[in-house]
Amino acid sequence: MILFIIVVALIPGLFWLFYFAGKDRYEPEPPLFLIYAFIAGMIAILPADVTELLFKKIILNRYIFYIVVVGLSEEFFKYLSVRLTIYSNREFNEPIDGIVYSTAAALGFATVENMLYMFTMGWKVIFIRSILTTLGHVVFSALWGYPLYKTKMTGKKHYVVTGILLAALFHGLYDIFISSKYLISIFIAIAIVVILYFIMNREMKEMEKESPFRNDA
Repeated sequence: MILFIIVVALIPGLFWLFYFAGKDRYEPEPPLFLIYAFIAGMIAILPADVTELLFKKIILNRYIFYIVVVGLSEEFFKYLSVRLTIYSNREFNEPIDGIVYSTAAALGFATVENMLYMFTMGWKVIFIRSILTTLGHVVFSALWGYPLYKTKMTGKKHYVVTGILLAALFHGLYDIFISSKYLISIFIAIAIVVILYFIMNREMKEMEKESPFRNDA
């Protein structure tokens, strides 16, 4: 059963990983580097969960907890998983790479999270989590992915700091709405993910136009 849960949780994560990596047309990232970021994202869930457990009994306001603790800790540790692995490599060299690697880390994180939910709630939750929640992790992390590239190219840290804070805000709002008992709140949570997904896709197309490896201009 454990092996079954691991395999089932890995399938959507790896599918989305190579789906988004395929959007990097002009200088695709080495698959091994994508796996590095994916595994780093899987590891990132440990410090994020520890942080959430430490603050859960301290911060009782659910709105502050979801945004400041859950949103910020999860996005920060996903960011670190890219910053400490791929960031300094010469392969991180075009605008879309920030999105590709942030996506890889987010999917690794979401995969472990899905495993944990499946162990506690049953394997059927994967049908919802593989689309909505997994995609949520992707679009939230994309908010600091491109700014991370901008920071690398310019040396200005405010780009990535702003991106992480924005990601934490939307991540926290999503968690607030999705955990609500009201149907309208759940629709708002879905809308947040869908809107950010379309914005992300549009921005990725624009980033491809900025690629220094593009030779069809």
